[in-house]
Amino acid sequence: MLNGRKIVLGLLTLVLLIGSAILAFGMAGYDLRSNHALAYGITTTDFYIPSSLDPWGTTFDSKGNVWLAIPGCDPAPTCSSDTPPGEIAEFNPATSSWIKTYQLPTGFAQPLFLAFDAQGRVWFPLPMGNSIGMFDPSNNTFKQWAVPTANAGPWDVAIDQNGKIWFTEHFTNKLGRFDPVTQTFKEVSTPASNSQPYGIVVDTSNNVWFTENNSSVALIGEYTSGGKLQEYKIRNSLSSGLTPHLMTVDSHGNIWWSEGWVGMIGELNIALAVPGTNNGVTEYAYNPPCSTCSGKHTSGISVDRNGLIWFADGEQEIFGSFPESGTGSFATYTTPTANGHPHDGLNVDGQNRVWFDEEFANKLAEAIQSGIPTPTVSPSPSPITILAEDTFQRANQVLWGTASDGKVWGGGANKLSAFSINNNMGQVSNGSGQYSALLGPTATDAEVLFSGSLSSFTKSNVGALLRRSDAQNWYKASINGVSLLIQKKVNSTLTLLSKTAFAATAGTSYTLRFSVVGATLSAKVWQTGSTEPANWMITVTDSSLLLGRCGINLQVQSTVTADITSFLATEPETKRSVEKENLYHWPGSHL
Repeated sequence: MLNGRKIVLGLLTLVLLIGSAILAFGMAGYDLRSNHALAYGITTTDFYIPSSLDPWGTTFDSKGNVWLAIPGCDPAPTCSSDTPPGEIAEFNPATSSWIKTYQLPTGFAQPLFLAFDAQGRVWFPLPMGNSIGMFDPSNNTFKQWAVPTANAGPWDVAIDQNGKIWFTEHFTNKLGRFDPVTQTFKEVSTPASNSQPYGIVVDTSNNVWFTENNSSVALIGEYTSGGKLQEYKIRNSLSSGLTPHLMTVDSHGNIWWSEGWVGMIGELNIALAVPGTNNGVTEYAYNPPCSTCSGKHTSGISVDRNGLIWFADGEQEIFGSFPESGTGSFATYTTPTANGHPHDGLNVDGQNRVWFDEEFANKLAEAIQSGIPTPTVSPSPSPITILAEDTFQRANQVLWGTASDGKVWGGGANKLSAFSINNNMGQVSNGSGQYSALLGPTATDAEVLFSGSLSSFTKSNVGALLRRSDAQNWYKASINGVSLLIQKKVNSTLTLLSKTAFAATAGTSYTLRFSVVGATLSAKVWQTGSTEPANWMITVTDSSLLLGRCGINLQVQSTVTADITSFLATEPETKRSVEKENLYHWPGSHL
């Protein structure tokens, strides 16, 4: 199969190059019906990598430079044990030149994919070394940590909003997470014993999505911000070539993925999605221009700011686009170098330039879209300051004890017997009345994000606290089954500041975000695992309280159980956008 990829067919190459040129000018060509594609052209250039072989994944730093993983081998799915450590190369698009190549130290393996965290450190799984690696450009230092499960094959990587490093364990059918603060791992097994997780991405609600690459499984997995593993079918009947690879998230929060040997891309419409079914799934097929190639293989995938989903096909030697609206048609373009094998490294930067690896040509390729306005490059957002956090991932115990960030819960959480940790949840049960749990320091401007459920909303509610100085002074945003409310309690006097209708179902997990900046209080809530609303559902002003702690407050009856699955308190971004820039990374493999 590999030899077939590398056969140079001179006549075919000439035909494809001519076809590509015609497509670039939007004059004629294969399946060119997209309005986007007709409106502008594509100019492609490629650049030899500075050293080594077989470039793979790409990502971008805060300056807009392109970073490229160079394993020095072609994993299918592994490389020879005597392959030397790989490299990471940095490229400057402004000068079209390589800035520097970073050789991984002795004892490291080969990087496939890359992702930057908020501190400017680049993270990379090392599947052949069964470890997670990190390079800090500020001091030119490398570090690595061994994955707990032997021979796990950590593959693709993504970083969530809390700075946690997520990765797929391709060889042992698990999802992994590494916490750089505590330097601890968490692993979650998929229900299927042969799922072969591959691509991974984090959405704006901090849910982790991943592909299950084995054609006998072929599922889309989701590990929600509330800690629940859910799976979605792509088809009700499986196909031998359906091998979902890499992932991306569009501007509406919908999930897209490449489908490997079937030569398609897929979409999950979050609003219609139902775990265990293929509700909301649509697959889009492109007609392969090369009838003599050894099939189709869609792998790299990304999204630009004009609403186009971009993908690469290493067997057809093409890259192309399709409107995220789902209406319109494909536009495809031949890669700059024949038999270059564009693969898992396709990514779109902040200026809508499409970058991809040409693995067998040992090149990095750039495709510039012309005829459309070039977006202004926005500065990267400042890192979020975390005040307190708890994932509740610890042994069952009485009281809530010490949170996952090392801080000790206050309020009633470490005093009252109604509080406990049960099945990796913070639980309140067998109690009646008001209960408060506090975590982190006092703050003026702050935001709480938590997920949880109530077994019943009868005379019960659950909410977030801000500026809580004592039991008689606080702001609270809560749900009670029929409404989302913002209240204040000042010197024991309770006042309703605002409310809006919100129907909540007992036993269902909801995620609530509550913010205070100056005198402005804002709140929104949504079912955990669904897309976060773009706008605040309630905004109100009040200046009664100036300082206090963050936490959770519940009003429950003796028969009601509250389960809290996550808690995060931060200093808010005053210009928060649901569509955060530079949050995602979209990578994959030959499989």
